[in-house]
Order: sequence, then C-alpha cells, then structure tokens
Amino acid sequence: MSGSERPTYGSMAEVRAAIDSIDEALMPLIAARAHCIAEAARLKGNPQIALVPWRVEEVAAHVRDLAGRHDVDPDLVERLWRAMMAEFISHERRLMEQTAAR
Repeated sequence: MSGSERPTYGSMAEVRAAIDSIDEALMPLIAARAHCIAEAARLKGNPQIALVPWRVEEVAAHVRDLAGRHDVDPDLVERLWRAMMAEFISHERRLMEQTAAR
C-alpha cells in the first residue's frame, strides 16, 4: 500500500480488524519464507554456515529500499527484518542440526 492508499479508521476496533486482516495476509508469505529457509538448510547441510553475513546485509539494504518505495520508515523496516532474519537463521541452524543428528 502506498501513502496515497492508506485508509483512515474511525475506531480502534476498525484498526484492530485491519491489523488482523493484514496478519492473515502475511502468514502465507511467512510460511513461504520458512519453506525457503528449510530448503536452504537442506542445500547447505552444515549448521556452521547457516549465517551468511553478506546475505544479511544484502537483504537489509533491499528492504530499506523497499521501505522507501512504500513510504515506511526504513529504520523500522530494517530492525524488523533483522529480527526476523535472526529468527530464521536460528531456525535454519536447528533444522541442519536435526538432520545431522539422524
């Protein structure tokens, strides 16, 4: 949604309903990202290489650019993505460790 498409809400109930709707739209995308992470874990295999620092920085720069195009605070978006990436990297590492333990 660009800045000109932002709705105005008349109540907190409407804002909360909109947030719930957005969360429902985001979940399939998060699931798709989790699948990609599982595939990365399968392809990499080694838990020691779950973290790829240059890729983290590349993604952070990309989302900052996207934030600018969508009129969202790039600092906010970068912090959110770094937190999400850290969780997905931990998840990837756990998946690799589980596979290695078999």
